[in-house]
This record gives sequence, structure tokens and C-alpha cells, in this order.
Amino acid sequence: MVEHYPVMKEYVVRYLNLKDGGIYIDATCGYGGHSRYILERGSNILLYGLDKDEDAIRYVSQALANFKNFKAIHSGYEDIDRVLEKEGIEKVDGILMDLGFSSNQVKDGERGFSFQIEGPLDMRYDRRNELTAGEIINRWSRKDMIWVFENYGEVKRATKIVDAIIERRKNKRFETTIELADFIAKYCIRQGKIHPATKFFMALRIAVNNEVEVLKEGLKKAVLFLKTNGRLVVISFHSIEDRIVKH
Repeated sequence: MVEHYPVMKEYVVRYLNLKDGGIYIDATCGYGGHSRYILERGSNILLYGLDKDEDAIRYVSQALANFKNFKAIHSGYEDIDRVLEKEGIEKVDGILMDLGFSSNQVKDGERGFSFQIEGPLDMRYDRRNELTAGEIINRWSRKDMIWVFENYGEVKRATKIVDAIIERRKNKRFETTIELADFIAKYCIRQGKIHPATKFFMALRIAVNNEVEVLKEGLKKAVLFLKTNGRLVVISFHSIEDRIVKH
């Protein structure tokens, strides 16, 4: 595992508007790239780093152990109210939410995020949860799969591939990422450099982690727990996240 080096760190610090003695939350601390930069630039601040990925929390706890004003917590931003209540804090000066998944998660085949690396159909950020991509592909109904692919993956006319998946799984379960990606590639035309499985894997990841509803809940709570003139900084990567954040 390697620490994430964020390309937008200067913008993050600028928009958080770090105050002397302020309390901040990196609500998606991952492997500590943003957290480290915030800690290095802040003066007498207190920073909480949240993440659903236990591997990330374990790593960042060690990587940033020299910063006594940092605390890593295994939790998602949708539970920010419970985290702050447990820590005895009413309001904070700033919250950062860097949406999406990390390169470390993609490169780890056992996590099942990548269609280019062999691994189980998992895709969970928090492995305490039961739902996996394999569960969706092998057990969900035709109607539900079509909805997920068309709404979360923005796949046009997903019916054909879903029907093919259902027909195939009658005789043999889908077990691995490469197996599913290769199957999708047989039924979908490649557009430029984009692999046919890209949107399908994105849709599965969003569904597995309930990302849309979690983001909506997290944004509502984040605003409630900001001090007057506090800052909420959100980095989004795809149109679904972007629409939710802006509205």
C-alpha cells in the first residue's frame, strides 16, 4: 500500500480556509494524502480522518502517527453525527469529502474493483457489509439489474446484456472480475479506448456501496454540523455525484 498524493491538495486547503485551532474532518481520508497536507498546513488544528475501508484506516493510523492532533476512525461520512457525538464535539470548522475509490483499492485484485485485474466480484468499501457485486450479478432480478446499469452506469439499453447474464448464470455463476468483464465485452461494442465493462463496473460499485443514498445523507449531515462560516469541500468525479453535490 502507498500513500495517496492528491493533485488538488492546494485547492483543498485553500477552500477549507484553515483556522488556527480549528476542528476539521477528512471524511474520506483513505491513505492519508489530503490529511497529511492539511495537518502540515494547519496551525494547532484537530483533524479527524474517517474511512469505511479498514485497510486504509490501519495504514493511515500508522503513516500519520507522528501527528498527535490526528485521529483515524473507521466510519463513513453518513455517520458523521455519531462520530462527533462520541468525540464530544458539537460543530466543526470544515469537512472534506473526496468521493470515489482509491488507486490502492483498484490495484488490489482481492477487492474486486478492477475489470483488468483478476479477483472476486466484491467491490465493498466496508467489508463488514454483506452485499457484493457477485450477489447482484448472480442473484438480483432482471428488473433490478437493468435499473442499476441504466441509472448508476448510465448504460443505454442494458436489457440485452442483463438477459445474457441471467441466461448464463442459470448454468454457471460469475465468480471473478475478469470473467464478468470478458463476458460483457462479447455483447457490447467498444467505444474508443473505453473498455465495455467500465460503466457496468461503476454501476455495480455504486450499488454495492449504496453510494447515491449515502452521499445524500452525508451531505445533509455535514451541513448540519458545520460552524457558522464553516466550509464543506467536495471533490466529485462522475456526473451522478456531481448532480447530487450541486443540488
